[in-house]
Amino acid sequence: MLYNIIDFGAKADGSLCTKKIQKAIDTCFLAGGGEVVVPSGRFLVGGIRLRSNVTLHLLEGATLAGSTNPEDYFAYLDDEIEPISMEEREETVSTVMPQAHGKRSVMPYSSWNNAIIRAIRAKNIAIIGEKDSFIDGQNCYDETGEENYRGPHAINMWYCENITLSGYTIIDSANWAHAIQNSRNIHVKAITVLGGHDGFDVRTCDDVVVEDCVFRTGDDAIAGFDNINVVVKNSVLNSSCSALRFGGTDVLVENCTAEAPNTYGFRGNLSPEKKKARTKTDETCRYNCRNAFLYYCDYRAQIRKTPGNILVRNCRFKNVDAVFSQPYGHIWTCNIALDNIMFENCVFDGVCMPINISCPEGEPLTFKMKDCKISARDGAGDKAVAEAMHFRDIIFENVDISGYDNAKIAYTTEGNIDIKDSSPIICEKVSQLSIG
Repeated sequence: MLYNIIDFGAKADGSLCTKKIQKAIDTCFLAGGGEVVVPSGRFLVGGIRLRSNVTLHLLEGATLAGSTNPEDYFAYLDDEIEPISMEEREETVSTVMPQAHGKRSVMPYSSWNNAIIRAIRAKNIAIIGEKDSFIDGQNCYDETGEENYRGPHAINMWYCENITLSGYTIIDSANWAHAIQNSRNIHVKAITVLGGHDGFDVRTCDDVVVEDCVFRTGDDAIAGFDNINVVVKNSVLNSSCSALRFGGTDVLVENCTAEAPNTYGFRGNLSPEKKKARTKTDETCRYNCRNAFLYYCDYRAQIRKTPGNILVRNCRFKNVDAVFSQPYGHIWTCNIALDNIMFENCVFDGVCMPINISCPEGEPLTFKMKDCKISARDGAGDKAVAEAMHFRDIIFENVDISGYDNAKIAYTTEGNIDIKDSSPIICEKVSQLSIG
């Protein structure tokens, strides 16, 4: 069955349509499922809740524009169809993301999880967009939100199964474009994210495929940890933080590209006045991409499986500051360390920081590069290619290294270093790392 939001009173006239669109979704859900259609036009909404067996279909020219009032995202508290329990209501007090070392969870009903579209314990759901369909976060400002300015996410999902996301473009998301936790069987295809913050975040999720997507984000392009069986392929990962800030087990990233400087800057650099005014990023913002791959693993999740078996292959990174970093002990890299990662047939053109392999004692990393090319950025030839501590193995096989004055791997603790069929590289034990 098809349900057009116009038939439920939604108007593209600047008036708030949250209740009318929610009525269309609820009617579809109660009838056993079907498709809710958003026609061409710009419809203003607060938080709407997607339910099981419902597809939200944005037709060509359709836009769901998020309200710029953060108080418009709390309708879920009065949900009569799938009401929240008194115990779950107690979780709504959290307005900001708890610190990663605090060993606390951000639960699904906290205001930090507010979103233009949210789903909780839903199955067989989809958000489908046609050409020129948009979800516009409008950089909604919330002085009580994360970092005292971030507003709602564009899409937030918890405990969901069988998720399909395709075709639409998210612009200016006030926090993450996609925040998906504790969910499984997620297929993402041909979506675009422009500006805002993180492009696609998954935590404690299984069986995830992201393909043919474009991320040009002010924060990380792809992020998350405690994920199992993830594929990211054929996508653009432009970021003003890290192309991949990720942790998980059985992860494949292939045929992807990232290039800096990025189109959209990091909004955290804006002045308080500009954040409040919801301004676009400007010359005060950072546009560089810090890492091709930054390992990520903190205490907001109990890690289910030792992170590892991560393969990045057939990817191209241009003017990204660093190839890889595991800065263990940092607030966002403080849970279980990564066991192994491999880069195969990848090009890193114009790096300016060393590969950072900083492991906790007793949790060494095996780091391998095969059939790769690394070139130093102009002016960065005096840097080491890699710096390492408490590693198990560093393996370079057929790796072409250029632009360095004296290409070297600096290390503070003993481990196996195997360089074969590669450019000459010096292995030097040092007392201290420059990037520890």
